[in-house]
Amino acid sequence: MLKTHEVLQAQEGFISHQVLEQVSGPGEFNFVTIVQWESVDMIDRAKVAVQAAHRARNFDPQALFQRLGIRADIANYRPVAA
Repeated sequence: MLKTHEVLQAQEGFISHQVLEQVSGPGEFNFVTIVQWESVDMIDRAKVAVQAAHRARNFDPQALFQRLGIRADIANYRPVAA
């Protein structure tokens, strides 16, 4: 995760990121990663960069998730007026 975040931080349009750990409640996920970007276009570019970095390290995140029984819920969100 740290290597991936290093790649993300180096990308154009990166604003910030947080990794949150669940400390109570019945939620399904123990960790949540939130990355903020300037625009949707920047997200698409970052995905390409992360995939290239994973290939360069011969890292297959899906294989890791399967081996460790990790369920990832990967999606894009946008702020809404509350």
